[in-house]
Amino acid sequence: MLVSRNVRVRGRRISVRLEQEMWDALGEICRMANRGMHEVCIHVAVARRPGGLTSSLRVFIMSYFRD
Repeated sequence: MLVSRNVRVRGRRISVRLEQEMWDALGEICRMANRGMHEVCIHVAVARRPGGLTSSLRVFIMSYFRD
């Protein structure tokens, strides 16, 4: 089941829909990096390739735990 949450990136509110497990994993990354959810989402948004933020977050989460 997809869960929608709003994140702020560069002053814009963006709705992101991820599975609860992905939100949990992103929360874990934030805790381990001592960063807020918005900070991590900004990092992903700035570094992403063409495409949506949601898919970029999924790739970021997967890559983080793979490395």
